[in-house]
Amino acid sequence: MRLLITLLLSIALTPISYAAAGKTDAATPDAMQHLVTAPKIDFAKLRDPFVSYLASAASRGESALKANQLRLSSRQREPLEDFDLDGLKLVAIFSMGGERVAMVEDGTNKGYVIHQGNYLGRHGGKIDRITTSTVFLTEQTLNPAGDVINRQVTLTLNEVNQ
Repeated sequence: MRLLITLLLSIALTPISYAAAGKTDAATPDAMQHLVTAPKIDFAKLRDPFVSYLASAASRGESALKANQLRLSSRQREPLEDFDLDGLKLVAIFSMGGERVAMVEDGTNKGYVIHQGNYLGRHGGKIDRITTSTVFLTEQTLNPAGDVINRQVTLTLNEVNQ
């Protein structure tokens, strides 16, 4: 019974409250007053929902990495850029002319002297610094999201007995 009374009162008071608020307009129906327009959508910028996000992000990152490698390709490639870092072994670190330099060997035991600023490895690693036992390189690689990141790589001097 109480539910019926509240329902009747709410129906009876609704037109009065709209009329008192001045919200009714004789020219527009009540449903048209609450009409909302959809925002403008630029379909050219939307991604394809059927293409994997990781695949599209990786291709975006690969193109950025290739553009960076193209920019660096204007310089002369060094011989040690043809080797993989796993195939190079750090043999010695010494001072020459007040500067620290290092010596690495390839798989055929051929030695190369490297300085800070040289490039090393297939991923274009640049030698940042040389300490008493380690050579620090920075390589540009792709993360899983497809962004180009700088990765720190080290070559460590091995003990004689190893």
